[in-house]
Amino acid sequence: MRFSQQFLDELRDRVTISEVIGRRVTWDRKKTNTGRGDYWACCPFHGEKSPSFHCEDRKGRYHCFGCGVSGDHFRFLMELDGLGFNEAVQQIADIAGVPLPAPDPETERRERERHNLFDVMELATRFFQDQLQGASGAKARAYLRERGLTGRTIETFRLGYSPDSRNALKEFLAGKGVAKEQIEACGLVVHGPDVPVSYDRFRDRIMFPILSSREKVIAFGGRALSPDAPAKYLNSNETETVFEGSGAVQLRSGAPCNGHRRRRHGDRRGRLHGRDRPGPSGRGKRGRATRNRAHGKPVATVVEDDLGAGPVLRRRRCRHACCVARG
Repeated sequence: MRFSQQFLDELRDRVTISEVIGRRVTWDRKKTNTGRGDYWACCPFHGEKSPSFHCEDRKGRYHCFGCGVSGDHFRFLMELDGLGFNEAVQQIADIAGVPLPAPDPETERRERERHNLFDVMELATRFFQDQLQGASGAKARAYLRERGLTGRTIETFRLGYSPDSRNALKEFLAGKGVAKEQIEACGLVVHGPDVPVSYDRFRDRIMFPILSSREKVIAFGGRALSPDAPAKYLNSNETETVFEGSGAVQLRSGAPCNGHRRRRHGDRRGRLHGRDRPGPSGRGKRGRATRNRAHGKPVATVVEDDLGAGPVLRRRRCRHACCVARG
């Protein structure tokens, strides 16, 4: 169910963020200033002895200076309890004593259509993955091996390959019963009044699925294999799925540590990056997927190569204090 911004703002105005969080933590008496609506506590997202978790009623936000988590009323319940957004809104509405708005039929219809588009994007992701592992993906696999990406890393990030064909993906989706309008709505083909026959947007590219905070594939980033390609990187255009994930677009970085299971790190453009410091040849130093020793979960990221050195993986340490201490 979709909620208007006006309704969400009304809930934030009726219920202070300290009231929501105060049900789950004990405020520190020395650092907290209730008169100013300034509250401090030990962070509920990671273990600590000194309070570094701060929330301010005036801004309606919280932030932990130890592990870096931040958000509003709804994000707090979503991250701490693993709730969906609708469930978090329901809980805040119950505290405020405000009934949820009646569902709008038109909004519900559009919501169903969006879910159908997410299913199409998932089909496309699997198609690209299969192509990478097939005969047509040999060149792409060789390139990824050259860049130091292992089979496990490729599987974790769900990397794929779009074949050098104008119709491969379009025909695959059509064979699965996907309507032409849905393929176009997902931005998977180039179409328009000046295009007589639509054709695949991504061709001969290594594909990176870009996810929303709810783990739905909402867009793609494609890295060209041919040096003659007009654009080295090509991203999905503005679509219904991209619009829904705006502000939360990210590349999947594998399972996070158990300490903050719902946080993700990644480049919003879905590109490969080199190390920050160049090597002797001026090329970015290669990284590799690594695991956090404390929790045994991969926290590597794939980001764009600023130095023009081509794609590599770079480890980005989990910011949880427990991971920083034990890393």
